Amino acid sequence: MRISAAAIALAGVTLLVGCKSAPNGADIATNGPSLQAARDALSEGEAGTSLAIARGILSSQPNNLAALDQAGDAQAALGDRLAADSSYRRALALAPHDVRARLGLGKLQVRDSLPAAEASFRAVVADAPNNALALNDLGYVLDLQERHAEAQTIYERALAAEPTRLATRVNMALSLALSGHGARAEQMLKDVAASSNATPRVRADFALAQVMAGHDKDAAMTLGGDLTPAETESAVSGLAQFRGIASK
Repeated sequence: MRISAAAIALAGVTLLVGCKSAPNGADIATNGPSLQAARDALSEGEAGTSLAIARGILSSQPNNLAALDQAGDAQAALGDRLAADSSYRRALALAPHDVRARLGLGKLQVRDSLPAAEASFRAVVADAPNNALALNDLGYVLDLQERHAEAQTIYERALAAEPTRLATRVNMALSLALSGHGARAEQMLKDVAASSNATPRVRADFALAQVMAGHDKDAAMTLGGDLTPAETESAVSGLAQFRGIASK
């Protein structure tokens, strides 16, 4: 079975890469509330607000490492790759082993070269073998190269390091779904998708698992709360077509 990155994109499926990162201790001491607000804004899809907060901190503290990392993450989310690259490299000039900036640069490489991105993530994992963020990102880029078994091994390591990280759990489930284990993926995401804190994106991921398990009607019910009937029908139909491609 072969599942290409192009097919995943056409099906409207996006694996989770970005997550909240642990703050830098020295920076959080003076800017903790502002930096947390920036992180929260980005996680809620408000990249512009996140960037504005980070820039506010940098205007008075241009060498604030956490703010530089946050600015890079927000710029990347806004699609300003050159600015994000600059922010991450400024951070690395201050702290050459800054994991967050190194991962940020790796993510920027995903669009241009999956092998290059993989090499970047592997370099971080070599220095920080139990870093759940780095392991998750490495698993993601392996999935995009159709190396699902390898990706799942990496996700298992990430979950062992940080069992509660939602992004890794979702990515693991999606990897299972994309490699023909829809029922296992569905089971992994069932409780997450039913939670009152579940986002439309998580429900969409759960719907993918349901479709890959052959439960199209259940997927339609999952998506029905977020989409119109016409959008739901189109989404389920597209995922069902993707299931057909994946099974060949």
